[in-house]
Amino acid sequence: MGDIRTMSFEEYFERFLNDRGHHGNGSKYVKITQEDFKTLKSKVEKYEALVEKHKEVKTQNDKLLKELDDMKDDGRKFKELLEEKEKFLNSLLRIQAEFENYKKRTERDNHNYKTYVLEGFLRKLINHYDDLIRALNLMKVVEGIDGIKKGFELVVKNFEKLMLEEGVKPMNSKGDIFDPYKHEAIMIEEGQENLPENTIIEELERGYYYNNKVLRPAKVKISKQSKLLKLKEKIEINQQNLV
Repeated sequence: MGDIRTMSFEEYFERFLNDRGHHGNGSKYVKITQEDFKTLKSKVEKYEALVEKHKEVKTQNDKLLKELDDMKDDGRKFKELLEEKEKFLNSLLRIQAEFENYKKRTERDNHNYKTYVLEGFLRKLINHYDDLIRALNLMKVVEGIDGIKKGFELVVKNFEKLMLEEGVKPMNSKGDIFDPYKHEAIMIEEGQENLPENTIIEELERGYYYNNKVLRPAKVKISKQSKLLKLKEKIEINQQNLV
């Protein structure tokens, strides 16, 4: 708005006269018309009003400049806070991911340990079940203890029911082909020419599954063709090839 300063009525009046070509004649009285006086007074009032307005605008402008500086400072602080927030958030997400992995690993280890302990207990349970079966088979050949045999049979059935509820199921290996993951060959019998080699002839000790996993392999007797028969088969194959 330019250089505006406060001016007294006398100063403004002096300027007004100078603008009209009055340079003074030593007299302290100046004659002006009433119309000029009104014009002069109106201009002075407007001038003083503009000065006051200028002060207000300048004050407001200074205030806005200060607020702008404060906002710039706040903006920098806000940006720093956002950066800190991003760092803390990334750190939190990393810690959360590590905790989730630790939780899953702990749950998996606990599950594996519980399964390991339970499988060991179930194997002992199966051994006791084998003892019960042996005792029941002995009772079947003894006369005069029918009541005891019935009671013992009930105990065996309850035992079998308990194992089924725990997920333990018996294998039926007789007639199957030997599988080293499920079977343990204890005996080999030659001369079973009518059976494929490695066929399970007899279960010497029953195997069991636990939730479709081998809990105890079956001990079995498997078939084996005689060496004479194998030699005969080789001779027959060679003769067919010659023909």
